[in-house]
Amino acid sequence: MSEPLISIALATYNGEKFVAQQMDSLLLQDYPNLEIVISDDCSQDGTWEILQKYAQKDSRIRLLPRDTNIGYVKNFIRVFRACKGELISPCDQDDIWYPNKTSRLAMAIGDATLVYCDNRFIDEYNKPLGKKFSDTVKTFSGSDSRAVVFCPSVCGHAMLFRANLLGITDKLDTASYIDWMLIFLAAEVGSVSYLDEILVDWRQHDNSTTSHTRTNERGGKARVVMADKKTFEAFASIPGKHQDFVITAVRAWNKWRTSYFNLAMFIFVLRYGKITHRSHPAKFPSLKYLFGYKLKKLLRPNYY
Repeated sequence: MSEPLISIALATYNGEKFVAQQMDSLLLQDYPNLEIVISDDCSQDGTWEILQKYAQKDSRIRLLPRDTNIGYVKNFIRVFRACKGELISPCDQDDIWYPNKTSRLAMAIGDATLVYCDNRFIDEYNKPLGKKFSDTVKTFSGSDSRAVVFCPSVCGHAMLFRANLLGITDKLDTASYIDWMLIFLAAEVGSVSYLDEILVDWRQHDNSTTSHTRTNERGGKARVVMADKKTFEAFASIPGKHQDFVITAVRAWNKWRTSYFNLAMFIFVLRYGKITHRSHPAKFPSLKYLFGYKLKKLLRPNYY
């Protein structure tokens, strides 16, 4: 029996510094039946030229034509829609995949809708930082989408999912984080599996495509909160087995976000935290919501 086609979906933008290393690691994948589909979001550096050179050398690479800059999430959706594989593996432009990453995930997915692995943090010089992703969150597996509404516990570059997941909703682009939306949908309509193996090096650097989530800059936390708001509300808008619960959760969170002091979210997490925050690293996640976001912003304006 032949192996199913797997599409590696690479979205790029101004990634000339690291994209060659990423491409080299993709071409070393030992899985026998794959395509590499690339959507470049009108990079203004040498990324496009680098990708063209790779495409000329390997017929498995398919470069999508460029038009206009559409943004990080829509660029990923664009490349997903162009994939021909039964399974899709999202790919960032600045990481390093281990040669057996695709084959191990393909073997591990079984009957699940989505499977993901662990990753190791490295710096811009490929030096390991002594930490892996599973050190920062509690991993998730199962089919309870309520468990990932507030705690995604997965990165897009670590996942492999079934292509039919993309047909579940037309609201993929309404969330700020496409990988978070995918794991929510996978748990909603099927199941998620976790493979306890490090199969990718996740590069940490200032110009990372996920740098918008940094909170160590002035106003960084405020940007994260607004991105979270957009994502939570996207979850609440999707019909499903837990929609009423998710709507209630998001309403409580919005009360926390717009108040100096409101116990709605504190009480909600106190009551349901073992479900909604079971992937959260904190022992008592409800304490985070004891004081309203507006009060926190007032007390720490440089952070929020």
